[in-house]
Amino acid sequence: MELSELTKKTLELFKTDDINRLSEKIMSCVLENNIDIYQSFKKLVDDLSVDWLQTIYQYYLSDRKNKMQDYTPKTLAILLGELAMDESDGKVVDMCAGSGALTIQLWALNHDLEFECLEFDENVIPILLFNLSLRNIKATVKRMDVLENDIEEVYEVEPQEEFGKVVKISEYSYQQSAL
Repeated sequence: MELSELTKKTLELFKTDDINRLSEKIMSCVLENNIDIYQSFKKLVDDLSVDWLQTIYQYYLSDRKNKMQDYTPKTLAILLGELAMDESDGKVVDMCAGSGALTIQLWALNHDLEFECLEFDENVIPILLFNLSLRNIKATVKRMDVLENDIEEVYEVEPQEEFGKVVKISEYSYQQSAL
């Protein structure tokens, strides 16, 4: 599916015509556990081994100039996923998770893995949570600065019958003190 068609159908699904409100609309869906939207999106894209929302986010919403945000292409995510599988003990940490491309590829190889996804950009967190929940992936998501170990928010994605349920665990700020 072409980007323009995917974007149009995604915006329609989330009942907005403003691309800048997409993350907000996705977060509402995630926190409300809107099964109808999950089912409709799954039907729309059909192939869950692809991070469809990454394409939209990177093209329209990422801050490529100031934050130099470029997201992991599927081919690189597949390669990294295959390399990481050799070292996996069933739990995977995805630092700078973005929208979840690497996590999705690892999940495609092994649905039994558990993930800890760390991401700094609050605008991409809703897309990451949606991607995890859509695929029923067990994960902890921390919105944090991994360099400073400063955690802002924590979410759990608990697998359910078809789609994961997202629960916001806490809002806090933890700054590791310097010795």
